[in-house]
Amino acid sequence: MSIHHYIERQLIRKNMGTYFRKGKWVLHVLLLLLFWFSFAVKKVGDTRHWTPGNMLVVLATLLPFFSFFYFYCLYLIPFCFKRNRFRKFWLLLLALLAFCPLLDYLVQRWTAPCLPAAPGPPLHWLAEVGKTYFSFITSFIGYTSMLYFMELLEGIHTYKETDKNQTQLAATELHRIKTQMNPDFMIRSLDGIIYLAERRAEQAPDSVIDFSDVLRYRLYRSREKLVPLKEELVQLENLFHLHNAMPGQEHTCTLETEGGTEGVSAVPLSLINVAEPLLATFRPGKEWSLLLYLLTEEKEVQIAAELSTAGSSPELYLEQIRENMERLLCPGLTFTVEKDGNTYSIRTCIPIFRNLTVSL
Repeated sequence: MSIHHYIERQLIRKNMGTYFRKGKWVLHVLLLLLFWFSFAVKKVGDTRHWTPGNMLVVLATLLPFFSFFYFYCLYLIPFCFKRNRFRKFWLLLLALLAFCPLLDYLVQRWTAPCLPAAPGPPLHWLAEVGKTYFSFITSFIGYTSMLYFMELLEGIHTYKETDKNQTQLAATELHRIKTQMNPDFMIRSLDGIIYLAERRAEQAPDSVIDFSDVLRYRLYRSREKLVPLKEELVQLENLFHLHNAMPGQEHTCTLETEGGTEGVSAVPLSLINVAEPLLATFRPGKEWSLLLYLLTEEKEVQIAAELSTAGSSPELYLEQIRENMERLLCPGLTFTVEKDGNTYSIRTCIPIFRNLTVSL
């Protein structure tokens, strides 16, 4: 079975079950019983004649309408109307509306001798046929209104479920952005730590601590709405210390900060997700340097970066930074890049919040 046929079958199955799942079948049962009761009052009259035989005869007279209606909601709607086969839908519906009331009239005439005579003068057969058509069509409109009400309920449920799924998807995507470390940067850092450890370099212990602190920060603070800006800057410094401690990368990147951080909060990993992709552009044996300058102002942290690289094209990394910042912070955030030879000047900012309580 092709994927197209599988999807088509699943849609038909979903459309057929719209009117019966999640307890909607109870409404069908109640309306059928009410319809049966009202028809018994009309055809039998006095409750003393409500014998099992008479009630079964009344039920038999309703079979043409029930057959028509459930053919309508189990075939015409899911297989024709909801698959955009409108011509077939209307032709079958009009043909059934022309034929089924007549069949209903014949069944009523056939079962009439089995039931008590209805009070009042007998009607001409044309009047009885017209009355049957009118009753059949008005009953169909009433039942169709019930289906429309069910469609509304299903639409509301689908909207809520879709909105919930989109919210969960957005939260999952946001968590992924916060917790995912750039693989190039991670592999290079691990290789460098192993290299330092094997040679018992004095930078090895600090490198392990810096690397573990950054990972721990991503893991435990990624779900927080806000963190102290001071804490974010500490992890940013750890990131730069780790990079500069790696063999061949000594003193290739610089972090400069200005402005007070007391009582200031920021979205966790907003600065980390700017710096880490920039650090990932490093290529061994190639000219490379990075200067990251942060200025804390009243409502935002201004970020200026000067990246010089001769060994890679950082455009994809810069686009990744822009996309991550828009998802972490807000769409349309200021993010400009100017290129002069192998030097890229990046300007952006992140919002900050003052004097807010931050959960620890």
